[in-house]
Amino acid sequence: MDLRTRKKVFFTIAFYAEEYEKNINPTDTFLSELTSKGVDVFTFVERSWCCPISNPPTYWKKTKDNVGMLEIKDFKTWWNSIGKKTRNMIRKAEKSGITVAVMKPDKKLIDGVWKIYNETPIRQGSVFSHFGQSLKSVAWNVHRFEKDSVFIVASAEDQIVGFIQIVNGDNINIISQILSMQKYWNRAVNNALLAKAVEVCASEGERWLMYGRIGNHPSLDKFKESNGFVKFPTNRYYVPITWMGSVAVRLGLHKEFQDVLPQWLKNGLPQWLKSRLITGSKLREMKKTRLKDRLENN
Repeated sequence: MDLRTRKKVFFTIAFYAEEYEKNINPTDTFLSELTSKGVDVFTFVERSWCCPISNPPTYWKKTKDNVGMLEIKDFKTWWNSIGKKTRNMIRKAEKSGITVAVMKPDKKLIDGVWKIYNETPIRQGSVFSHFGQSLKSVAWNVHRFEKDSVFIVASAEDQIVGFIQIVNGDNINIISQILSMQKYWNRAVNNALLAKAVEVCASEGERWLMYGRIGNHPSLDKFKESNGFVKFPTNRYYVPITWMGSVAVRLGLHKEFQDVLPQWLKNGLPQWLKSRLITGSKLREMKKTRLKDRLENN
């Protein structure tokens, strides 16, 4: 798995990029190895939908977390559970000429993803981290996740206008990306993509479909909830493995800034400031990952 680190004030925190996809059991041996790598705190999420943790060590710091989760029985049940407005949006996409289908990673898919990435530098009111990404880098990343991902594309006028990437994990499917070209937003592209994602998961007998967290982006949260996703409670653990890590956890410095702010304050902030507070650390992390990918790709 891909172990990543992040420097925070006077300590370093580590986590696995695949923490939602696979169970993580931080043994004493594993934690000792992290210490030799300069890590002070290790964090991971409890995959409570399938593998709840019983009797964790008392020195593990537990904080409440959540994921946007859809429990799938079959496509018809999902279709009947969503509201009339959402169903009409999906029909609108079809009537406007939007077609959706699973696509294997090939040149057409890569070109389509690259064009969507580079359509605009701003998405949902904040800097879009994939803007400016090279075609070569997009190709490398698509093929990198080819084995464990399903790509669904939306097409119109013989071009790709949106895509969704579903990552297949253990007892979970995760919406990694869902993006569409802004000039086609009035044709409900994302609604069509999400409906197809549910159909694909249902046909494979997959029970759980995850779509990020709920609580940081009101407009995105509304889209998730209108498509049947609920705020599924889980826990995040922080394991201090050095004295600096213990101090950091006791002082509460292990928490992400957006998680410290009360919900009423986040909702009341101007959109530009809210986006910077919520996405700043994530953006820096993604930039580091992109730089790493480029170095490995070259």
